[in-house]
Amino acid sequence: MREEIREILAQYTDEKYKEFSAGLIPGAKPLMGVRLPQLRQIAKSIVNDKENKARWQDETAGYDGVYEDIYFEETMLRGMLIGYGTAKKGVSCEEGLVHFKAFVPYIDNWSVCDSFCNSFTFANRYREEVWEFMQPYLYSDKEYEVRVALILLLSQYLKYDSENKKIARNRKVCMADINDSFPNQELSVSTREQYPYLEKILTTLNRPFEQGYYAQMAAAWLMTETFICFPYESARLLTDDCHMDVWTYNKALQKIRESLNPDQAVKDYMKSLKK
Repeated sequence: MREEIREILAQYTDEKYKEFSAGLIPGAKPLMGVRLPQLRQIAKSIVNDKENKARWQDETAGYDGVYEDIYFEETMLRGMLIGYGTAKKGVSCEEGLVHFKAFVPYIDNWSVCDSFCNSFTFANRYREEVWEFMQPYLYSDKEYEVRVALILLLSQYLKYDSENKKIARNRKVCMADINDSFPNQELSVSTREQYPYLEKILTTLNRPFEQGYYAQMAAAWLMTETFICFPYESARLLTDDCHMDVWTYNKALQKIRESLNPDQAVKDYMKSLKK
């Protein structure tokens, strides 16, 4: 990151926040201690610079070794700039994917990964193209390539219907929602039509995840959220010859039990499935 941006970030350092955050983000570059809301504000001010509309591109183009990131917040800011910048209507599909591909190798911790994915709403505009582009990442042997793809599915795909409208999570999940009954089977047919990426996400999850802890945790988290949103379809995966590795499978069951949405009967049933 350029020295000018580093100086801007330095104005917002918080030593107490730095000390608090350092232990939560293993593997990250040294922290300056800038809080996320401030980083988002800086990123948006750069992206929305009316005098230099290409400024966000200039600030994210330094991958040639000249402007390497020294601090965690610099990489986090790059991700936000790409997320907010590619969301602009004038950005083409090809251009957005180029930015995505260039940034992924710089993701070396869960925090940068998840923040970037949450801001990468570019996927809402080019959903199928991004889906196809993500496939090598989903099946990569690199921990954070897998995680970035899974978190993108969680943040930009799971909760969107065929009209690209976002849905709310179920507030409650009971045994009637997951029983393999005829009404649930019938309803599932229309559900899968209404949410075209649901089946793809379930297929993606139904395999071992052995690339590392943060890939496994992402898979367990995605499985949990899929269960809360689509309990019947998710229960079929968890009970019908599931191919997830044992650690990720059990972690998903644990996270479902820890959620406030399932009732006690569902939580007890999830516990009974533990391998």
